[in-house]
Amino acid sequence: MGNKIGIGLIIFILAGMGYTAYNFIFNSESGDISTVTRIHAEEPLLLADYIGEKKTILQFVAVPCECCSYSMPFIQEFIKKQDEIEVITVVFYGREKEILDKFQNEYEATHDWGVDLDRNLANYYDVSVSPTYVFFDEEGNEMGTHPYIIATGEELGTRYEEAYETYHEEEDS
Repeated sequence: MGNKIGIGLIIFILAGMGYTAYNFIFNSESGDISTVTRIHAEEPLLLADYIGEKKTILQFVAVPCECCSYSMPFIQEFIKKQDEIEVITVVFYGREKEILDKFQNEYEATHDWGVDLDRNLANYYDVSVSPTYVFFDEEGNEMGTHPYIIATGEELGTRYEEAYETYHEEEDS
């Protein structure tokens, strides 16, 4: 009996890995990357209202994700302390009910956020780790990414400024 359970568990794990790999490989063609669906509002976020208009950070997260949950208070702090850089959180993995609960009740998110559950936007920016931050200057130039957790609002600002300086130094040379 124990062997049957172990074999069943192995098959279940392999099936899950296969499904994930299949979706990553075969569903990676870009679809709509101009909007982010909002499950908490009727109108989608139009990325053109941000990218190319203002310094912008796209923060890609998954629900559940402990690192993302840990960083959310710092994102809120960063947004409140400055108005030069817009932060948009894009959830690229999770269940809508859990996502809505996290953002409205646990995170009490006051900034713009939405979902990319078909992974069009995440695939376009080669996001595979949660959280990942994609940085844009005010002209809409993608200046780089920072995968993994950022622990404070100050660190987020520092990472953005480093990407900004590096991008514009390379552009000028």
